[in-house]
Amino acid sequence: MIRAVKIIISSLLFLLATSMQGIGQVPVRKEQLVYSIMAFNGRDYSRTFAGENADAIYLISNIDNFLGVCKTLVYFWPITGEWKTNLSVLNIPFEGTLQISGYRRELKNLKSTPYTFYNVRGEYELNWKVAKGEEAYRVWEHYQELMDAYRESVRQYQREINNYRERLNELTSRITRMRDEGKDVTGLIEKMKELKPPQEPDFPRDYIIPPSPVSKGFIVNLPPGKYSLRFITDEGELMQGSEIEMVVFDRRRAGSVGFEVIPGDKWTRPVESKPPAQVLYVNGSADLYLRPFFMDEYNDLYYEKMRKNDARGNPNLMKWVRVQQIPGARIFILKRGHELEVILEEPYFVEQLKGTSLGYRIIPYDPMGAHRGLDPSLIAFRVPIGNYDRIIDLRIEDKNGRILKNGTRQIRVIHPSRKGFLALTFAVLPFIVMALIYIQRYRVSKCSIKS
Repeated sequence: MIRAVKIIISSLLFLLATSMQGIGQVPVRKEQLVYSIMAFNGRDYSRTFAGENADAIYLISNIDNFLGVCKTLVYFWPITGEWKTNLSVLNIPFEGTLQISGYRRELKNLKSTPYTFYNVRGEYELNWKVAKGEEAYRVWEHYQELMDAYRESVRQYQREINNYRERLNELTSRITRMRDEGKDVTGLIEKMKELKPPQEPDFPRDYIIPPSPVSKGFIVNLPPGKYSLRFITDEGELMQGSEIEMVVFDRRRAGSVGFEVIPGDKWTRPVESKPPAQVLYVNGSADLYLRPFFMDEYNDLYYEKMRKNDARGNPNLMKWVRVQQIPGARIFILKRGHELEVILEEPYFVEQLKGTSLGYRIIPYDPMGAHRGLDPSLIAFRVPIGNYDRIIDLRIEDKNGRILKNGTRQIRVIHPSRKGFLALTFAVLPFIVMALIYIQRYRVSKCSIKS
C-alpha cells in the first residue's frame, strides 16, 4: 500500500515538473512575412494578422479595411492557444503594390495610403470616420492641438489651484493667530469667503475614440466574393509567401432588433435577447431596464476569423452581432387587463447601497442635484413589474413611428406558487409511505426472529 502511494506521488511530481518545464520554455519565434489587418467588424475595428499558416484573409464587404505587409517574428503562445507577433523586436514594413484579382473581376492594383480612423460623438456609438491622404494628417494635427491645449490648461489649473491653496492656508493661519491674540478677524473671514477655487478644465469631448496615429496601408473596400491577393515589390517582383486567398463577406440580415436586459436588482449582470422570437422569463422581484440595439447577422466562421485570423467558427451557423443602441426609439408595453402604455428612454444613475447588503440601486438621474457633474450610468427604458403581472407584450418603434423589424418581445413573470408547500408534500409523500413500509417490515421481521 505504501509503495503504491509512493509511486502515485512520484508520477504526479514528474508530470508537474514536466508541465512547469513546458511553461517556462520560451516559444520559438520564426521570421515570417505577414499581412497586418485592421478590419471593421460591424461596430468597431479589430486588429489581427495573417501569417504563413493562415488559410485566408476575411473582411466585411463595402467598408474600408486596412492591410499592411511586413516581416516580423511569429510564435505560438501555448497558454492561450494563440499565434502572436513580436513587432517590438522585428518590424520591417514593405512598400509596393497590392494586387487583388477575383472571378470575372477586374484586377486591382492598390498603393499604400496614409490613413487614420476615429469615432466622433453623436447618437450613441456608431460614428466612425476614416480620413485618408492629406486629410489624415490634418485630422491627427487637429487632435494633437486639442491635447496640447488641454495639457496647457491642466498646467495652468495646477498653478492656480496651488496659489489658491497657499492663499487659503495663509488666511487660515492669520485668522487663527489673531483669534488667539483676541483681535477682530471679520475682515479676513470675508476675504476667505470671497476666494473661489479655479475650475478644473474638461477633457476634450470631441471624440469617443480619438484618431489613431497616421499609418500607411492598403485600403480595401470590395463587394462580397472570393479574391486572390499577392504583393508586388517596387522592383516589380512577386514577394515570396505573399499569395493568399481573401474572403469578403456580407451580412445575411441587417437592422433587426435585440435587447439588453438589466434587472433592477442585478445591475452588474445584464443579459442580451438576440433571437427575435425569444421570450423573456423573469421572477418579478425587480423592474427591468431595457436597452434596444440594432444587430446584424453574419456567418459565424467568417466573422470570427475576421476578428482574429486564427480563431475557430462554424461555417454552417449564423450569429447575431450587436451594432449600436437605437436612437430616438420608444417602447409600447401591453399588460393583460391594462391599456397600451408608452415608455420613453430616460437617463439613470446607479448607486451602491450602504451597509452589509453591498447591492445596487438604480435611480433617476438628477444632473442639477445629487448627480451634478456626473454622467448617467445608463440610458434605458424602465419596464415596471407589478405583483400581479403575468404576461407583458412589448414592441419598439423608431423616432419616425415605424415598427422596427423583429422589435417585439414577450415578458413572462414567473411568480412563486402559493400551493408550493402542498405540491412539495404530495411529491414527498411516496417517500414517506415507502419509509413507513420498510420500518413496519423491519419490525415484523425482528419479531419473527425473536419468536
